[in-house]
Amino acid sequence: MANTTVSYTTGGSTNYWTVPGGVSSVTVECWGGGGAGGGTTLDTTSKGGGGAGGAYARSVVAVCAGTVHTIIVANTVAGTTGSGSQGNNSTFDSNVVVARGGAGGQSYAAGYQGGIGTTSGSIGDVIYPGGNGSNGGATSTGGAGGGGAGSTGAGGNASGNTAGTGTATGGGNGGAGRTSASNGNPGVAAGGGGGGYATNKTDRSGGQGAAGRVDLTCVIPSNVSVTICGV
Repeated sequence: MANTTVSYTTGGSTNYWTVPGGVSSVTVECWGGGGAGGGTTLDTTSKGGGGAGGAYARSVVAVCAGTVHTIIVANTVAGTTGSGSQGNNSTFDSNVVVARGGAGGQSYAAGYQGGIGTTSGSIGDVIYPGGNGSNGGATSTGGAGGGGAGSTGAGGNASGNTAGTGTATGGGNGGAGRTSASNGNPGVAAGGGGGGYATNKTDRSGGQGAAGRVDLTCVIPSNVSVTICGV
């Protein structure tokens, strides 16, 4: 028997997995995308909040050899001059296993708060939240992105302009907060939140939230034929 893992890492992709012969269950792991950092169109020297890291979800799913399952990998989410958008979800068969994307960071006009990591909206036997993004402000550095969650726990929270660390088991680091005028730093796959901008009286965009990931692991018996469901 061979323990086999298939990884899907292309953000925004829709993939189709056919269950191999002799396989009756699969361990599904999903990493949600990171939230984007906050931006601004204000004529100020303000800084935006960082996006939260994406959640992680895992389940053992009963399957039947020869059937086809749909895997969607969370795409990146671009930062804009407004508040950051929530990260995209990674899913297995739409709603069987779901890892929700992290919340976006706020623009200065909206309150410059960092996105908060959460398990809400995720579906799985094991679920961990992404890390929180840190706040921006009028005099602080740009908020940093939270780290992506992974199979061993929650993503790390950002602090000041220091990004949250992704778990060693798949989660990506958040984008660091800006200390001088620039667009926000992007998060790192899988699931790192984007950092907040820093501005000197000019329009700036928040950092990009990172893409997600989906892993499928199953044990494939040697020299078996395709089974039929219910037989």
